[in-house]
Order: sequence, then C-alpha cells, then structure tokens
Amino acid sequence: MKHTHLRALTMAVLVVLCTLMMFTTGCNKHVAPQFTDLDFTAVDPATCKEVSEVTNYVKITITSAAGEGLEDITYEDIIIRLYPEVAPETVANFQNLVSQKFYNGLTFHRVIKDFMIQGGDPKGDGTGDAGKDIKGEFTANGFENNLKHVSGVVSMARGNAFDSASCQFFIVHKASSHLDGKYAAFGYVVSGKDTVDAIAKLPVDGNDKPLKTVTIQSICFVQPE
Repeated sequence: MKHTHLRALTMAVLVVLCTLMMFTTGCNKHVAPQFTDLDFTAVDPATCKEVSEVTNYVKITITSAAGEGLEDITYEDIIIRLYPEVAPETVANFQNLVSQKFYNGLTFHRVIKDFMIQGGDPKGDGTGDAGKDIKGEFTANGFENNLKHVSGVVSMARGNAFDSASCQFFIVHKASSHLDGKYAAFGYVVSGKDTVDAIAKLPVDGNDKPLKTVTIQSICFVQPE
C-alpha cells in the first residue's frame, strides 16, 4: 500500500513538472510579428538626437576617399530602425558592437548594384568577424523571421553554416526575395536610402570591392524626437 501511494505521488510530481516545462517552453517561444505589422515609417534625420543609451535606432555616418579619376561624394547619414521583436539575439549583438564602437573606421567592402551593399568586416575582405558567432535567426534555421528582404532591409551576412553570422551586415539595394528565410533580417533604413543607392552604383573591381573606399566613420545610437 505504501509503495502504491509512493508511485502515485511520484506520478503526480512528474505530471506537474511536465506541465511546468510545457508552460515555460510556451512562454519562451519566439512569437514572430508579421511583415505587415512592422513599422517602416520614415524619420526626419533632423529630429534624430544622438544618445548614449542603447536604442532601436542607429545612425551610420559615412566618409569616402576618391580613387584616381573619381570625384568625392558627400553622403547623407543612414538611419536604421532595429527590430528586436523580429530577431532579438541578432539585434542585441549588433547593439553591443555599436556600443563598443566596433564598426567605427570599417568599410563597405562589397557592393553589388541592384542587390546589396555589405560592410562591418574588420579585415575588409569578407573574412573577418567579431570573435564570436550568433544563432541564425531565420526560418531555414528553425526560427521564424517574417522580415522580407525588400529594398532598405538590413540583414546579417554569414558563411555556409547557419550559425556563422558575427558582425558583417548588408543593406538590400533591390528586393531580393531569394534571401527570405535564409538570412537574419533585423532592421530597415528609415532615412538615407539615397546614400544606399549612391554606394550601390559605385564602380567596383572584380571582387565587388568599390574603387572608392567607403568608410563607416561611426555608428551611434539616436532617438527620433
């Protein structure tokens, strides 16, 4: 009789534990917003104040050095809205690198017109990283991400491995639906699309490297007023 009661108690405890685990798992499950529910509203850069605290808006200030026979171009700042509700770990990693001023002085090393511009590589040749990789937050990797790679979307570059993104990012120049579900989109250009367009149209060498060096002078946090 005692053993029967013990078994019954053990079973009851197991049921409770399983229920708690299911509840916890459900609470921690990533709920992805739909593409149409995201806010892509443009912002006025004049109202974007630089701040020291972490926000969901960053400003990329770009400078360039003209190559031989090329004229200097003055670029307007690019302001990007980040979506932690879409790709939380990707956004947190990007914000951490911005806080460390990791991107300051790096370049846009790969430019393909009508596709994308890519930057954020400390080596400047597509092989650099920030010392750690992050989870690939996209559908093909078992993570729901509904942010489509339309023009102006910001996404993480990676190697063949799904969890190999680190610091390199790209800005989509023209809609590239073949990337949807395969790369971790996490932001959108809400000001400065003309700058993306101007960089995308730069002449490049055989490795898609701009003949004019395009430098990320800084990436800092801003807050629209």
